[in-house]
Amino acid sequence: MPTNTNFPQIERKAMWFLINQPQVLESNTVDENWFTNNSYRILASFINLWGTRYENAEQIAAAFSDTPFGKRLDVQKIINSIQGVDRPFDPRATFKELRSYYYTRMIKEAALNASKDPSDFNLDHLDMLRDEAMRTDTQTDHDNSELVNDALEELNTPTTGFIKTYAGLDKLLGGGLAPNQLMVIGARPSVGKTAFALNIGMNAIMYDSNLTVELFSLEMSSKQNMHRIYAANSGIALNYWKNPAVRMSASQKQAAAETIKQIGDIRFWSNDRLVSIDEISSVIKQHAQRFGSGHYLAIVDHIGLVETGNSKQDARQSLEEVSRRLKLLTQNLKISIIALSQLNRGVESRESNEPQLRDLRETGAIEQDANIVGFLWRPSEDPTDKNLNLSIKKNRDGELGKLEFYFQKNIQKIVEVSHDVEPIHE
Repeated sequence: MPTNTNFPQIERKAMWFLINQPQVLESNTVDENWFTNNSYRILASFINLWGTRYENAEQIAAAFSDTPFGKRLDVQKIINSIQGVDRPFDPRATFKELRSYYYTRMIKEAALNASKDPSDFNLDHLDMLRDEAMRTDTQTDHDNSELVNDALEELNTPTTGFIKTYAGLDKLLGGGLAPNQLMVIGARPSVGKTAFALNIGMNAIMYDSNLTVELFSLEMSSKQNMHRIYAANSGIALNYWKNPAVRMSASQKQAAAETIKQIGDIRFWSNDRLVSIDEISSVIKQHAQRFGSGHYLAIVDHIGLVETGNSKQDARQSLEEVSRRLKLLTQNLKISIIALSQLNRGVESRESNEPQLRDLRETGAIEQDANIVGFLWRPSEDPTDKNLNLSIKKNRDGELGKLEFYFQKNIQKIVEVSHDVEPIHE
């Protein structure tokens, strides 16, 4: 994994405290995104999650080396680099300087983007960064006080803002999709990722009739997507919906009409006219603000087809921009977004059909931005196999695991075989 070796001393000083005195995290906040060095970001993310379990650099190095990311890095070289810095003495001042350096860099970049392209997104992003950068310690203390009160309240008040999917998947997610979460579902072509996303959307609405699900479809028309939904809910084969006046019997037409009316009464919207991230972001923002956090779910099918409007970007850079902007939407609007993604062909040449995080197409940015990454795959090479597996390979706020599903392809219905979760050991 490439690393950035030209990074300021302030990053090494901040990392010195994190590895040698991880207990400083009990009274200080250190965002891994404040680091420009990729290795430092990964190590800081691990320490943020598990650091208080350890007392010194030696223990952290040993534990981090056993993680999937640690195995791909020269951990001892990273530790030695950090230990070589002149010893700092004030963690609070060090982290404050690191934060200031981060926001100075980000604001300069955002201002440059806004000057080149004064779109609503770029201007809003610049304003958001300036607001965050200007927050004082008093504001931080106030926020921490609110977080403490919220945490105490959660002890006795069940969380109700989850968007339900499937029982087994909800169990892994800690209750369902939560606000601020970007979930990426990856699969090879023709496995069933679109059908899976449509089934998730319908399951969510069946659980909460006040929910609005909006599909941004860049691969199929809205008519094709709605036919899939009608087929799954009526039990009438998808093939019959292509020319129902001729292919359906009288009884099937009656059942079809009832299904169409039922679906018409819920808010499951399919949008096939938007192709750029600017257009998609604008609509998501409008509808998320209209319906509110916990009442709106956006699905993007698929992320590799979304355009950025920048002809100078290659495929990797475009994906990075789209991924990052979807993630920012979840954070700024406090909503959940599901993004579908194609996988590299490499998964087809291995002995196991189960995809890995490295199979995400073109870039690691998708993995970095996503809160949850799941892979849909067939356990056998037989394209007619109706069994599907969903492997959750990344889950910032929950567990990893594998779930089994049954895909009735003729009606586009995907059901859970069991609510039991098979643990994944990385």
